[in-house]
Amino acid sequence: MSGIGSTGGSTAAGTTTAGTNVPPISFPGIASGIDYNSIIQHYTDLTLAQETPLKTKVTDLNNQQAELLKIQDLVAKFQDTFAAISDPANFSATTPTSSNSSAISASSIAGSVATPGTYVINTASLATATQISNDPAANGSFSDTTVLANAGASVTPNNGPPGTAQPGQITINGVPLSYDVNSTTLQGFINNPANVSALAAVGVSLSYNAATQQVTVSSTQPLTLGSASDRGNLLSVLKLDTAQITFAGGTYTATSTTKIGGINVGATMNTANNAGFATAVTAGNFSINGVHFNVDPTANNLNDVLTQINASSAGVVASFDAANDRIILTAKASGPQGITLGSSGDTSNFLQAAGFLANAAQPNVLSGGAGVVVGKSAHVHYTDAAGTAHDVFSNSNDVTTMIPGVDLKLQQAVDGTVVAPVTVSVAQDSSTLQSSITTFITAYNAVLDEINTATQAPVIGSSTAASGQQQAQQLTTGGVLFNNQDVLSLRDRMINIVTSFGNTGSQSYNSLASVGLTLDSSFTVSAASASSTQNTSSQSNVSQQTFAGTSGRLNALDVTKLSAALAANSSAVTKLFTGSSSLIGQLGSYLTSLSGLPTQLTGTLAGKIPVNPLFTSLSSQTTDQISSLQQQIQLVTDQANLQADRLRKEFVNSEAAIAQLQSMQASLGQLTGSATTSSTGIA
Repeated sequence: MSGIGSTGGSTAAGTTTAGTNVPPISFPGIASGIDYNSIIQHYTDLTLAQETPLKTKVTDLNNQQAELLKIQDLVAKFQDTFAAISDPANFSATTPTSSNSSAISASSIAGSVATPGTYVINTASLATATQISNDPAANGSFSDTTVLANAGASVTPNNGPPGTAQPGQITINGVPLSYDVNSTTLQGFINNPANVSALAAVGVSLSYNAATQQVTVSSTQPLTLGSASDRGNLLSVLKLDTAQITFAGGTYTATSTTKIGGINVGATMNTANNAGFATAVTAGNFSINGVHFNVDPTANNLNDVLTQINASSAGVVASFDAANDRIILTAKASGPQGITLGSSGDTSNFLQAAGFLANAAQPNVLSGGAGVVVGKSAHVHYTDAAGTAHDVFSNSNDVTTMIPGVDLKLQQAVDGTVVAPVTVSVAQDSSTLQSSITTFITAYNAVLDEINTATQAPVIGSSTAASGQQQAQQLTTGGVLFNNQDVLSLRDRMINIVTSFGNTGSQSYNSLASVGLTLDSSFTVSAASASSTQNTSSQSNVSQQTFAGTSGRLNALDVTKLSAALAANSSAVTKLFTGSSSLIGQLGSYLTSLSGLPTQLTGTLAGKIPVNPLFTSLSSQTTDQISSLQQQIQLVTDQANLQADRLRKEFVNSEAAIAQLQSMQASLGQLTGSATTSSTGIA
């Protein structure tokens, strides 16, 4: 059978629903001249008219189904807000604050609840770490009478980049002075007659203090050290590249920032002068805090060793103090704890050569000149809210034992004068709770708004007919779920739970309203306006009118009221929101029965998932109704097709009969004519 859109030709009578078998082209009766298709079309349309209310009902049910799914989705999103709002930790949360966070910062310890109160820190000293510096006597000294390359400078001298054939050059007050690290000594450079003469011409003189191992440049003119044309690094070797130029008594002076000789951190340890160590380092291993380190003098410099220590689990920081030519070991952990140097199994003398141990074979027997500063514990002297003084000690600058649940980070010593006493206040903090309640309110209102819109009643007004009589007129169609008692009951049940009383043990704080969650006191709906006339559109006859009462929506959280309730009786407030028997738990249990999805509370679930949740039941009922209506529509379509087939068969038969009669009539006419002709001839 072919689908029908409309009949064609001059005899087309109308359109036909797809699925019927009315031909798309009109064929009038050949014998009779009757337009049978128009007749079939007419009767088919009359039969198919029965489908219109059925299809309208299917459309309505599909719209209702879509709306139910929308409400179900909003309910599921509402359920997602219950875990945060039912968390007991949010009701006892506190936040510490410091009056001087740059000196002492305060923060909450995760998983702990700080005790509210005010604490005044009168004095506080920082924790320090144990530190050991090497014996200066273990460091090599600079020789001003040995060629620069082998003189024991802490910076390896050179004439320029590797492969440079020219001698090095240093410029002072514009005078270029040559040197060769492999043949020039410091004294030879300073006392070279050519250099003395050239420098004197510009008012400059050089001197060396063997006791301090420093070079001094004096000038009667403003002093300029170095130039772009210099070669080599003698200025750095003499520690003049960073020297401060001073002026006093008519003389400009620059002196080496530190002594020229000492440990060369970048030189391989087996180089000339042992890279600045007085004693040559031997290959093998040494230990710090039980961790072993390997050293190879032919391949390692001091930087390599320090890097190896710092990358280990030895718990110390190894550094080189260039200003004082010292190797320093500092414990990573603060407090009065030691650093274990060496062990009986060590095979390298590094710790002795570096000036830490008196004898490489005797652990923890320090060299006589080694410096030891034992770390100290942090000390906090404070007064609590009752005025009682306390002293707290900590090996760390993170003090966690003074105020339970609070981590105090000491960043600056407090002495009560230069740095005034610091006050740490611990107060209740409901910011997280407020945020979760606000999210809860927003999700709840989204459900209520959708239900109120979907169940809104149609607006009925009155108009004046031409006869002058008043007649009813529907101005709006209303919501797709208007008068759906299941959905209306759902809304009423939700409102009933949020406005009921909970068992909190308190007469003052036993409802959501008592802690700041109240329903609105008025609502706005569409209603017929008083000026309805027959000459105005239906839309102009509808206005928004406000009525006293509640729509069921929750107002914005009253933060002041919530804070007051928490301060007065936080236990009662907590019981309203936490646990499966709380008001929130009861509401969550009801939502579980609606959606068939579990409502997650903190630490538990609310309610049990039913076999046939409400939304599933409503959806099934609607689907069944749609299926039944579609079957009825198909029956009507089938009836129209059968009717069309029957009429078509009858019309074909009648057309055949008419054609047969017409043929007989023609034959009779011929016979009649022949008889007349014959009679005339006889006469």
